Amino acid sequence: MDFINIALILLLVMMALSLFIQHVRDRKQSDPKNNNSNDNELSVVSSKLLIPLKIQAYERLLLYIERIQFPVLVKRIFNPAISRNDFQFSLLQNVEDEFEHNLAQRLYVSENTWSLVVLAKEEVLQNINAVFNDNPDADIAMIAQKLASFNNPMVEKAVISIKQEFNAL
Repeated sequence: MDFINIALILLLVMMALSLFIQHVRDRKQSDPKNNNSNDNELSVVSSKLLIPLKIQAYERLLLYIERIQFPVLVKRIFNPAISRNDFQFSLLQNVEDEFEHNLAQRLYVSENTWSLVVLAKEEVLQNINAVFNDNPDADIAMIAQKLASFNNPMVEKAVISIKQEFNAL
């Protein structure tokens, strides 16, 4: 439900921005004497509308990256009463669900940053599966401890890229 609401809000914002840009272009075509001022006006308005959306995207992606770091993820999902399979499924599902809720942020970040976010997600998923596969006899408390102590280099690279892009605004 949250993903649908976010997607609808994003769609409405993009439609409004598109209509406004079209309006400015129509004014530009009807008044050729003011081409330069209309270009500047469009640029200023686009910046005023896009910068808050970009900031929000950086915030949301950084929050996503923070939420999939193992100490945070394990603490949020761990329940000693669930089975190994349920624990593994819950970890994997949580990482994927959080990612899906943030797909629209791709519009506002560079391809490099988005690629690092995707790689960070994939690294987390692979490490979850590896810990479970490499420790077939371990209980979920042991699995949770092993996961919580993992380092994720791609997660750190994604954080650095998000911060660099934000600072370049």
